[in-house]
Amino acid sequence: ETLQAPQAGRTHPPIDEYSLASRLSYFLWSTMPDGELLALSESGKLRENLKPQLARMLADEKSQAFFRNFPGQWLQARDVEMITIDARSVLRRDQKPDPEADEARRVFMELRTKNASDLTEEDKARMEQARTVFRRGNERLRGVEFRGDLRRDMRRETEQYFEYIIRQDRPLTELLDSDYTFLNERLAKHYGVAGVQGDELVKVVLPAGSPRGGILTQGSVLAVTSNPTRTSPVKRGLFILDNILGTPPPPPPPNIPALEDDSGRGRTSELSLRESLVKHRANAQCASCHNRMDPLGLAFENFNAMGQWRESERGMAVDTSGQLISGEKFPDARELKRILVANHRETFHRCLIEKLLMYALGRGLDHRDETTIDLLMETLEKAGGRPSALLTGLIESDAFQRRRATDPTPATDTK
Repeated sequence: ETLQAPQAGRTHPPIDEYSLASRLSYFLWSTMPDGELLALSESGKLRENLKPQLARMLADEKSQAFFRNFPGQWLQARDVEMITIDARSVLRRDQKPDPEADEARRVFMELRTKNASDLTEEDKARMEQARTVFRRGNERLRGVEFRGDLRRDMRRETEQYFEYIIRQDRPLTELLDSDYTFLNERLAKHYGVAGVQGDELVKVVLPAGSPRGGILTQGSVLAVTSNPTRTSPVKRGLFILDNILGTPPPPPPPNIPALEDDSGRGRTSELSLRESLVKHRANAQCASCHNRMDPLGLAFENFNAMGQWRESERGMAVDTSGQLISGEKFPDARELKRILVANHRETFHRCLIEKLLMYALGRGLDHRDETTIDLLMETLEKAGGRPSALLTGLIESDAFQRRRATDPTPATDTK
């Protein structure tokens, strides 16, 4: 069977059933159709059996590809195993200032500019004392690493969390906020959650008042939206705008200095990140976008670049309060997550629909997909945000079942 040819007045003819089987299989399994899909296609009965096939394919072990690859693409969860994170530098920022270490660093930087032959015995003694202080500080952080097994745990936490919500048909807003997550003993210890044992990730009900719950407080997302040595409120805010609210800001104007360079000739070490961002926003070209991004990212400053909880940075209490561009004020990430669920549910649903549709079709979206998105929004809202309605509606949509054909060339007037 071949693709149907364009018909008069029909620029989007249905794809044939073999193509539909392939599209369905690569969406859910990331591989070619199996014998049952091909048999249904050959008999022309796949379209009328899409719902039972959806259920069968999700029950099959091959559906793990969907639960791995879609969160990997949408939430960048797979990147946590590859990004550079300097664990020691991250943890140093979380410690109280050490005047002795600061003085040792000043002395060392001063003396290293001299030629070795010009160093006096006193200079050599001072440099050796500085090295002793450095060694003592390094000893406290000896063995601290952001190890591969911990990174894999974080990726698996996000994947299993997403899979649980889909399989249990939980409201999709639980992706943003919930009282549970999936942990093993190693990851629970990293997060500071007690009472978890073993290497297998299991569903864990979080303690009352826990700041965790939802993808935005999982280590995978927190790490991939950080810099190698510190958090990045800008990256975290941009991530939420792009992947949760579907409203990414435009690219920054040219010739805008980086945050470090715009904070006083590299003196960011003397400023909190919030203070550095205030100076950055003083530039009118930066303010419009940063006013949207920064409050979202700063709300998660209690989580360091490895996803661990902290109360302070360099001895200063972390300030996580902010205000959304839509007016709602929040004191911390807990309240921000609640606001996103209560006031921005439809915006999140629309963003998730767009991300899932792009994944399913293997292409970007444009204005011609708006009708499909609107219909899926209506379907999802009527179903109370249940993922089963979204998946069924998606595979039954015109965007999934039809193809774009070139408009026929208009007939030439021969009169």
